[in-house]
Amino acid sequence: MSVHAHREFEVEQDAKPVVRARATKIASIVPLKPPPAIQTAMHPDVFKLAMACWLMLLCEFWITFWASPNALFMVAIGTAFAIMYFGVPFVMSRIGPGQKAPDVSLAEFVHRPFGTIYGSVSGLEAMLQVILVPLSLSGGGLAISFIIHYARQVH
Repeated sequence: MSVHAHREFEVEQDAKPVVRARATKIASIVPLKPPPAIQTAMHPDVFKLAMACWLMLLCEFWITFWASPNALFMVAIGTAFAIMYFGVPFVMSRIGPGQKAPDVSLAEFVHRPFGTIYGSVSGLEAMLQVILVPLSLSGGGLAISFIIHYARQVH
């Protein structure tokens, strides 16, 4: 072992540990804020956003296929399934005991942590997990609608 390395080892052994009084003094200078409480209930407006994305997709289909009665029949069947898919949970949520109104706005919800079964994520990430699929489908449906519209104009 070299002399230099031996000296560093000696300095590290002789170093004094931080005393509790000094840590208390630092904590009194810099106030510590408690972390925000972790939310476990999704904000109701997140579900309204997801529903709006699904409604946008259905509207795109109705507008796109309005000219074709055969395709419009399929869109009508899809609309009936959507009414049942969203209507049954809505009716069942009205039958049971009511949930208390959220105490934070949607803007505050997205900035707070949200607890999941696998750990904590931000409220924005939780919201994106709920609305990502319907939002992507609505965007893809809009692109397909434009393609169909411009293809009809060419022929």
